[in-house]
Amino acid sequence: MRIARSMIYTQSLNGMNSSMSEILRLGEQAASQKRINRPSDDPSGAALVLDLQSHINSLAQYNENITSAKGWLDTANEQMGTISKTIIRMQELAEQGATGTVTTKQRDLIATELRELQVQLVGLTNGDYAGNSLFAGAAIDKPAYQVGLGATVENANQTLVHSINGDAEKSIAIKFPVPTATQNVGVAAIPFTYSEDGGTTWKNATIPAGGPGTIPVQLGGVEVNFEAGEQITQDTSMVIRPAAIYTGSIDGEADARYYGANATINPVASGVFKSPIAVRIENDPSVTIGGATPVEFSYSLDNGESWIRATGSTDEFLNIPGGQLDLGGTGVLNKGEQFLVNPVDSAIRIEISEGNSVQVNSVGSNFFGGIYADKATGATAAVDGLPPEKNIFEVVGNLIASLEMDDQDGVKKCLGDLKIANEHITTETGVLGGRQNRLEFALDAHGKSKISTESRISVIQDIDVAKVSTESDRANYIYKSVLSTSAKIMNLSLLDYLK
Repeated sequence: MRIARSMIYTQSLNGMNSSMSEILRLGEQAASQKRINRPSDDPSGAALVLDLQSHINSLAQYNENITSAKGWLDTANEQMGTISKTIIRMQELAEQGATGTVTTKQRDLIATELRELQVQLVGLTNGDYAGNSLFAGAAIDKPAYQVGLGATVENANQTLVHSINGDAEKSIAIKFPVPTATQNVGVAAIPFTYSEDGGTTWKNATIPAGGPGTIPVQLGGVEVNFEAGEQITQDTSMVIRPAAIYTGSIDGEADARYYGANATINPVASGVFKSPIAVRIENDPSVTIGGATPVEFSYSLDNGESWIRATGSTDEFLNIPGGQLDLGGTGVLNKGEQFLVNPVDSAIRIEISEGNSVQVNSVGSNFFGGIYADKATGATAAVDGLPPEKNIFEVVGNLIASLEMDDQDGVKKCLGDLKIANEHITTETGVLGGRQNRLEFALDAHGKSKISTESRISVIQDIDVAKVSTESDRANYIYKSVLSTSAKIMNLSLLDYLK
């Protein structure tokens, strides 16, 4: 076989290039301290390293989420600590007011301090983190509570009072000396007496005939809206006293939307809803809201797969599972037009690990109670789901009223309720503490996971320094040998063979 000189040169050059490539490769590994510097170095290893690095990046994002969640919960916990101190002071004042040796004037002074503490308590429950309300549920853009007035009704339904507007420096007592055993509001004028100075002096007033709906009565700077149709007896009495009105979102609250041609419709859902509800108009071809013909409708609890026919309504309120749908307008509804009632989740959750999130806000009504205005009717009532003795704002309101009315027995009852309400708030504070502990556990788990993952990446990617050094020396020796051999071969000529 003939060996051309060009073949000798090519083989020599290839040998030198191969040896130099190996030196460069080992030099790059020694400089970077990594075995894999590009995917081609180890395709499967490089893919695994990318997956592990992605996991570390996700841990970093989760840690940022935890930092944000800690800000929410730490601030809320600090607020709860101050709230607890405020309630303890309220208990001390209630204990003083419940003592038989305290005079009427002293009870009045105690009530004055409690009014200030109530305002302070409202301010604390309106605490925020980075401009986001802590205790307003999903309504983070507004305060959770506002100071207002409420009514404590005896021997009649609480719904006797629809709502109260205005302001009063002291609680207002109301008595109904009606001539008959029972009388319905609105049928005829109902006289009553009221006192603005703790029962020392009484003034005459009247609930005029009227209705349907509400009948307003002005008592100084306070407007009391009575509900027409409610019953009053000779034993009925009430006290208008301080209250805190919850303005945040509540669990089960819903958003209502209309899908049809009537541009005046603005529906409102009121009640507690656990799942979406679709409502479909069944009148053929149409029906007028509030007209002589009832609004016939069906509702669906399974996204329209099946429909349940409901009892028709002669007004704008449709009774559906969980509450009512106020059609919110006038005019015509056509057959097949629909409404959708969709529950609003009051919880704001931040993901702290894969598939694991923590709630950072709180629904203040579950913690502190208060009264709530129905979005459809405007009627106010104590928040649902919280027993009266755990509703701290209502307990404090009744305590102030009892002190201003010089009612020692009422003060004693409120003192007991105040202790129960404080225990409830302590329990809810423990819920916040539990969420904080979850953040600490998650942060610790992320730290350990990061160390473990970095260790695996090191095993896959990092070099053995001693081994690379040895291989580098060997590669340099081979390269020098190739250079020496190639130089000798390339200098050979025909004369060398003839010698």
